[in-house]
Amino acid sequence: MKNKNMLISIFLVFSTYFLLTLVNEYHVRQTKLFLESNDLYSIEHLFVKDNFKTIVDNTFKDVDDLAVFVPLESNNADIVRGYFSKDYSNKLFPLSKGKFFSIPNSKEALVGNEVVVVENGGREYYVYNNVSYKVIGYLGCSRPSFLDNSVLINDSAVFDSAKKFLTVDGTKIGNNYKAYYEKKDYYRNNIGLDRKINSDFFSPIIYGLSLVIILMCSVLMAYIVYMDLKKENEVNYILGLSTLKRYSKCSSYLLIISLCAGIPNLLSSYLLRDISVDYYFLTKLFCSEIVFLLIIFTVFFIKGEGKLRNGIDL
Repeated sequence: MKNKNMLISIFLVFSTYFLLTLVNEYHVRQTKLFLESNDLYSIEHLFVKDNFKTIVDNTFKDVDDLAVFVPLESNNADIVRGYFSKDYSNKLFPLSKGKFFSIPNSKEALVGNEVVVVENGGREYYVYNNVSYKVIGYLGCSRPSFLDNSVLINDSAVFDSAKKFLTVDGTKIGNNYKAYYEKKDYYRNNIGLDRKINSDFFSPIIYGLSLVIILMCSVLMAYIVYMDLKKENEVNYILGLSTLKRYSKCSSYLLIISLCAGIPNLLSSYLLRDISVDYYFLTKLFCSEIVFLLIIFTVFFIKGEGKLRNGIDL
C-alpha cells in the first residue's frame, strides 16, 4: 500500500511540476509577444532626456538589470537602436532564431527579417556608419513581425554625450523614477500596442486556475505522504524518538519524492533553456513548490502531534 501511495505521490508532484513548466512556457511566450508589440520595451520603461553616462553611473546605478536604448539615424527603412545593459543573463527578447547578447559592447547586432545584411567569411554582418556588427540573432517571434525592420546594436560607443531622449528599462523603473523625470521635464510618454488594447486579458485567468490546481495537488500529495508515515511516526513516538528526529525522517521522505519527480523536469528545462524555457524562473517555481509542500506537510504533522498526546489507537 505504501509503495502504491508513493507512486501516486510521485505522479502528483510530477504533474504539478509539469504544469509549472507549461505555465512558465506560457509566461515566456506572453512576455516575448508583449516585447515584440511594444518595441522591445517592458511596461516599466521610460523615455528620458539625459546623458548616457549619468544614467548608468548615477541616476540608475542601483538598478541591477538596467537596459538603455538609443535611437540612431538611418539612411534607409531600418529602425536602428543602440543597446546597453548591466545584465545579460536572463533576457526574453523575441527571437525567431539565434541568441541574445551575452556581454556588453560585443559589437554584435540583432536584426529583423527584412533587414539587409552582408556576408563575409560565412558570417552575416550589419554595417552601420562603416562599422560591421556580427549578426547573432533575428528579431520577431513570427513573420510578419513588428520588428522586421528593427536593428539592435550592442555597442556603448553609439551613445554620445549629447542630451537626447533615451529609453531606460528595468525592474520598477517606471514606479521609482517617473516622478523624478517629470519634474525636470525630461520625460515623454509612450503607448505601445499592448497598452492600447490590453491584449493579455487571459493571462491572469490562466495563472489563477493553474495556481488553484497546483495548490490542490500539493495539499493532496502532502496529506497522502503524511498518512503513509502516520503509523511509523506513532511507533517511533512510543519508542521515545524526539519530535525533531521524527519530523526530519518524515520530511526527508517528502523531499525524496519531490526530487524524484522534479529532477527530470529540471534537467529537461535546463537542456531547453536556450530555446525557449526561462530556466531560472522555472527553478524558482520548483523551489517554491517544495517549500509549499513542506509547509503543508508540517501543518499535518503538527496536528498529528497534538493527537499523539491524547493517546494512540494502534
